Amino acid sequence: MQKFLFCGLLYFICAQSYFLLTEATTPEVCPEIVSRASWGASAPLEADYIVIPVKNVIIHHTETPECTSKSQCSTRVKNIQRYHMENLEFHDIGYKCVKIKPQFVLCIINNYDFSFLVGGDGRVYEGAGWHKVGAHARGYNDKSLGLAFIGDFKSELPFRKQLQAAKDLLQCGVELGELDRQYKLFGALQVRPTDSPGMKLYREIKKWVHFTDSPPH
Repeated sequence: MQKFLFCGLLYFICAQSYFLLTEATTPEVCPEIVSRASWGASAPLEADYIVIPVKNVIIHHTETPECTSKSQCSTRVKNIQRYHMENLEFHDIGYKCVKIKPQFVLCIINNYDFSFLVGGDGRVYEGAGWHKVGAHARGYNDKSLGLAFIGDFKSELPFRKQLQAAKDLLQCGVELGELDRQYKLFGALQVRPTDSPGMKLYREIKKWVHFTDSPPH
């Protein structure tokens, strides 16, 4: 019994120490990040790790209805994952490739696997997360962070707090050592045939400090 109590006390002390250490080492600028477990993600089939600090950030939008609360945004992110994995038969990471003709293979990007998604509630939702390879822009997955705004921004901007949360996340990444201090930022439409992140949002990110007109190859 005494041994059981000692082990329980030791576990409690270690857990509290880890919590305090994590709190102490998280930069103040970091926004609230809703973990995969918190929004109810299905487990990935595999995970590849990316070399940090990451030198590129690619901005996307989900082309879904917006969300304005934690429960609504969690449901939205979960539905995106479920749709891609169950309806389109995507893997949680990578591409779905279909042979159309013997000499032609069509690869569809799994747009679920962003690094993070930003909700209209001002929270950030974990996708692949820090230091893991996402599947959001073919040819750039292993050298970029994919940041998606939940919503459709062809003709309107994200909420102000949504934009601020994205900026805070990027600065958070710099301070954590996940992003290079001189990282380059660009829209998905600059590196693949898509209208993402929507023209209205694209015009907005062109004003951001790290934006570049010439994404690295």
